[in-house]
Amino acid sequence: MSQEALTEWKPKASLNLITIAVMLATFVEVLNTSIANVALKYIAGSFSISNDESLWIVTIFLIACSVLLPATDWCCVKFGRKNFFLFCIALFGISATVCGLAPNFEIMIIGRIFQGLGGGCLIPLSQAILLESYPKQDQPKAMAIFSSGITIAPIIGPIIGGWLTTNLSWNYVFFISLPFCIAAFIMVAMYIEDPPYIQANPVKKFDSLGMIFLIIWIASFQVMVDNGQKNGWFDSEYIRNLGITSFFAFIALIWHELRTKNPLLDLTIFKNWNFTIGTIILTLLFGVAYGTIAILPQFLQNLLGYDSFLSGLAAGPMGIGSVMAVVFTSATLKFLGLRTQTVIGLVVFSIGCLMFSGLNLNIAFNNVVVPNIVVGFGLTAVIIPCTTLLYAMVQKQEMTNASSIQNLIKNVGCAVGTSSVGFLVSSYSQIYQSYLVDRLSLLNHSFATQIHAISSNLMGIANSEGVANIMAQVKIYKTLIQQSTLCAFINAYRIYAVLIVLLLPFVFMLKKFEFKEN
Repeated sequence: MSQEALTEWKPKASLNLITIAVMLATFVEVLNTSIANVALKYIAGSFSISNDESLWIVTIFLIACSVLLPATDWCCVKFGRKNFFLFCIALFGISATVCGLAPNFEIMIIGRIFQGLGGGCLIPLSQAILLESYPKQDQPKAMAIFSSGITIAPIIGPIIGGWLTTNLSWNYVFFISLPFCIAAFIMVAMYIEDPPYIQANPVKKFDSLGMIFLIIWIASFQVMVDNGQKNGWFDSEYIRNLGITSFFAFIALIWHELRTKNPLLDLTIFKNWNFTIGTIILTLLFGVAYGTIAILPQFLQNLLGYDSFLSGLAAGPMGIGSVMAVVFTSATLKFLGLRTQTVIGLVVFSIGCLMFSGLNLNIAFNNVVVPNIVVGFGLTAVIIPCTTLLYAMVQKQEMTNASSIQNLIKNVGCAVGTSSVGFLVSSYSQIYQSYLVDRLSLLNHSFATQIHAISSNLMGIANSEGVANIMAQVKIYKTLIQQSTLCAFINAYRIYAVLIVLLLPFVFMLKKFEFKEN
């Protein structure tokens, strides 16, 4: 078969059926990146472990998701993409069931490892299949559907997880994956096929050394970012060692992949300008997005006293914004173009972050709805056109490798973005505390007046004026802690807004792809 015939291949099944099949797999994998978070304290209680130990349930899953991801292309050639896809879905579903039935913490961790190994490859496989199946002029439509799945799933994950944990038990957080996996397995078996260019590719020798370097890099990096905040980051020898290990493993991986004949990661894809710039934009975007998704529940729970279900529910309106963005990008593509849409999305996302910087301790639940809709709109309005431009000049036979690399780098950005929340809030809280505590002096007339007023009100429950005075100071100090933490959250949102604005010049570095832009 000629190269042109290979490239012009089209699937036999309906695009709608193919889309449903792969999106079921994508949705359930992304859902599991966040759904278990709200159940950790309940799982810790069941297994009699500490809250810190329960965090391994999330950490080990994220590590496992990234480990097999770069080997996706090799596995597709070796075993057939359809067979490998089915294997990953089955492994994910069975492992999720094992986690739900786990009698102890050790079995839970083993189940999460295999769940991550199966789930990590589902996103690049789904993305590659969608992009290959849709003709070039319809790829924005494919990316709109795909983007909806990867943005809405982590938003509703905490809501579903909170409801299941509260009304049933934490076990159902894992059992809910099973019906999705069964449906996805059946539909993939019926409607997905291997394109001829995958069947025609020779099976290369597996890059085992590259895989070793990759595992060391991903594992040390993920553990570092997950544990950095509570250990004082690089003030801790433990974190420094992890950082050094991660850095040298990464350098060794890149050096090896550029020199070996059969690399695990074909880095020549970075010669594609749009792929490189697009990956930079999406990695930073997802880093900030995961930061905003993580920071809002912390604000609502720590400062406003929301429970896990309500704090998860507060993020729900982001899904409304995402749906609105899908409609917007579809309707405006013909006269705006992909680059203009990306710029609009970044600006709207930045505005949403700035709206959140107006938070205060007296806001009602409704006050977080509009900013969440704006953030959800901006996020999806960037992902759809930017992803389309990123893959526009990638050949079909390169799609699986390109998708694997892009999603691996994106995962790194998400890990950094999530960990940035703890770092920013902790750092700025300390700065504002040191600034505000200078005002807590009886030489400050306002402070002395406030102390007198509060202590007078507390005289009824205090044994003496001295006790009432101490109680008043404690109350004011608690308010200081709240206000300094609030200022830290506000600053974090402002930083996120600035980072998004800094991405704007990169958009104009993307080459236009003409199919319906003009």
